[in-house]
Amino acid sequence: MDIHQFLELFVGRWRSQRSDHQFGEGNGNDSRSVIEITSLSLNDPELIATCQSHDIDINAVVLPIKISWEEESLNSNKPKGNALLVPVPDPEMPSKGVILTKLGKGVYEFGADEALTIQTVTAHAAIEERIWYGNPNLRFRVATLLQGDRGSDRQTDRQTDRQVKSSTFYSEIRSTAPKA
Repeated sequence: MDIHQFLELFVGRWRSQRSDHQFGEGNGNDSRSVIEITSLSLNDPELIATCQSHDIDINAVVLPIKISWEEESLNSNKPKGNALLVPVPDPEMPSKGVILTKLGKGVYEFGADEALTIQTVTAHAAIEERIWYGNPNLRFRVATLLQGDRGSDRQTDRQTDRQVKSSTFYSEIRSTAPKA
């Protein structure tokens, strides 16, 4: 499997179960949601705008997708949202590249174990996500939020690292195959 085949499996409707834990706060949260993932054509206006904002040639993009989700809840407050995922492979090493979103740019690596690892770094935080399949209709994800400055502690002159702030595990089952 290559990155293109891996991302083709994303497309469809998924039912997601999420369990998360906020470290240092002693609480966790479980929720369910429905995720709809569609592939985008290269002439999609939102895709074009995202590529232009990152100064990326749209022809370098491989299988851009739009992800929409809505949490299932018994009350009227049902959080929902959407995001673009725009992979741009490194021409020298197609298993590595950058991921563009409306909010920023991350890096990805598609491993020999057929898992996709995405890392997005800002000045004070990093999100590391790992995605893999149990089978074509069963997907797993782990997302970890790391916070803190990466640099030196002036008092001890030791390297400081980011600390895990939260960790989230998702198990997702495809409920509807992609439209042909």
